[in-house]
Amino acid sequence: MLKWQGIFMQVIRLTALIVLASHAILPNAVVCASTLREEAMTYRMQGYEAQRRGDATSALSLYQKAAALDPSYPTPHNDAGVLMEAGGRLAEAEQSYRKALELNPNYLEAHANLAMLYERMGKKESAIYHWMKRYQLGDPYDPWTARAEERLVALGVLKTYPGLKGRIFNRRRVIDGELQAHDRSLEEYHAVTEQHGDWP
Repeated sequence: MLKWQGIFMQVIRLTALIVLASHAILPNAVVCASTLREEAMTYRMQGYEAQRRGDATSALSLYQKAAALDPSYPTPHNDAGVLMEAGGRLAEAEQSYRKALELNPNYLEAHANLAMLYERMGKKESAIYHWMKRYQLGDPYDPWTARAEERLVALGVLKTYPGLKGRIFNRRRVIDGELQAHDRSLEEYHAVTEQHGDWP
């Protein structure tokens, strides 16, 4: 019995040491990971600003730094793909978009970018696949969901236009138009009543 108690006490001491070590190590790992993500996001934003200024070389370099700092961050891969495609480096752009989708299979922008790239490359079936993913995953009120629907109709996949998402999107546009017309009507009413004073 004493032998088992000794083994049991050693297991408890070892477990306590492991718990203490994990409390000392894991918070540092979490802080380190969040710091890396923050740094990667900073590089990505700097890259985006460089891209807006027209400095594609700096932007691409900054996107690559962001991707290297945080290998699980899909956005810089998508952004780098856009730059590579604009520079005519289609195969590299395809790899970048695919990497973004590997990291996040529901990344809407990467699906749309890859669909457009495949259309440009004449790869109709691949374009259809990514337009369909963009369409299925998208919010019905998102204009890019409507764009995906338009492309699917043009590519002969959807036979009628608009489909369910398109009808919702168009209905929303009609409602917005009616609300704007109502607001204009109220403004006109108030303008007339102010000109003529208090009407009974």
